[in-house]
Amino acid sequence: MLDLYSDIPNHLPEELFQTLIHTPDVRIERIISRGHQTPADEWYDQKENEWVMVVQGAGELTFDDGRSPVRLHAGQSIYLPAHCRHRVSWTEPDRNTIWLAVFFPPASHD
Repeated sequence: MLDLYSDIPNHLPEELFQTLIHTPDVRIERIISRGHQTPADEWYDQKENEWVMVVQGAGELTFDDGRSPVRLHAGQSIYLPAHCRHRVSWTEPDRNTIWLAVFFPPASHD
């Protein structure tokens, strides 16, 4: 059994990434943020597609292509296709933001 709300450290100097499931076709991670953000000069540029949902708290994603940042609250999700350069630009500073991220390969025609 998995409880997304348990086993969260009180001291969280860095974002916590935990792989929950990993198969050749899918990887599911729980990510815990508490005021964390990606450094301003760094971008995630993944070879996999990603669907990510905020389960608790709130976070904001900024994109390298200049589109407007997206703020996600609990229950909201976004699809990030492979090589969509993005970064976490804000998370709630005094509360855990719990993200559930599902990574999967692009279709062969993508």
